[in-house]
Amino acid sequence: MARVCPVCGRSSSEVPFVGGLCRDCYIREVGVARLPGRIHFVYCQYCGAYRYQGGWNRGLDTVEDTLVEYAHMVLSRRLRPTRDVEEAWVEDVRLERPFHGPGIYRLLVTVAGRSREGVGLTQELVVEAKVDAAVCPACTARITERGYEAIVQVRGSGGRLSDRLRGEVLDFIGGLDGRLREAIIKIDEVREGVDLYVLDHTSARMIAGKLRAAFMGRTIDTYKLVGRRPDGKRRGRLTISVRIPDIEPGQVLLVGGREALYLGRSRRGGLFVDMRSGTHFELDAETLWERGFRPHPGGAPERRVMLLSRSGGTYVFLDADTGYQRVLEYPGEYVHVYTGRLVEGGLYRAFLAGRRLYIIGTVEETGY
Repeated sequence: MARVCPVCGRSSSEVPFVGGLCRDCYIREVGVARLPGRIHFVYCQYCGAYRYQGGWNRGLDTVEDTLVEYAHMVLSRRLRPTRDVEEAWVEDVRLERPFHGPGIYRLLVTVAGRSREGVGLTQELVVEAKVDAAVCPACTARITERGYEAIVQVRGSGGRLSDRLRGEVLDFIGGLDGRLREAIIKIDEVREGVDLYVLDHTSARMIAGKLRAAFMGRTIDTYKLVGRRPDGKRRGRLTISVRIPDIEPGQVLLVGGREALYLGRSRRGGLFVDMRSGTHFELDAETLWERGFRPHPGGAPERRVMLLSRSGGTYVFLDADTGYQRVLEYPGEYVHVYTGRLVEGGLYRAFLAGRRLYIIGTVEETGY
């Protein structure tokens, strides 16, 4: 038997019903869902972060986008379906007028749902948004250069960071993901290296960990009590020292007392060649620091050699450092090449270790 809507008089044969009303009258008289009449949105006027549930969160590309996303999140959490609606959700939120800063805005909210009988429902509601601007703790700390809870000190293995490593470290810091980069409130380039002043301990440990992994470093933590918070809890300042090996590809080192040629970073840590045996080996950062390393005493035994000929598996070089007067002849299995293809007449940087010759690069020089 057809039902009749008591409000408009239409029957269930003409339009779907929700409870005792036709769909249109149910939406108009009862509604799909209940929403709060007003929400409060606070954003940082410097970085665009927004406050939510007592904390600050990174915003989207624009404050307007952040406001819309925030409204969608808050309204979805506070939405309540009406009596004959099985489920409901926020389908869309948009501003009635363009965003121009703090003030009162009208949000046009599209709510959708499904009745207990499976009838689809859609309704547009209006919610006010009170928008205020503030300064988040991170920006306050950056502006005042106070409020940091940790310092990450980056130094070289010899105590002082070389100019080459300093540049690499600064480039690496600039490429950190947004959250970690924003946690750094100040970067100090001091004589010994780079000091990073970080908002919180967690971010500092993550930054130090990334530096350690990227540069085969070693970290040492120290903790100092500096006072108490307003809630009475102790307030400590964490200092993390990150030591980075001041070595570069092509350098000869003593690693655990043995001569080793450093080839560069690998996925595991560092790639080396034992210069006496010609064996390649990898060391992770922890093992490298445990074994100990230092530059070859008296400087690396580097020479310049010119390839004179290669025939029958034998290489013949001239020693450029003796005015091309000394001939160096090596079987192929004792010549280790870590540069491009060798060509006759080419001048190369090389290391001599026992019966082995290591070619590590070219020398930009022409003529004899």
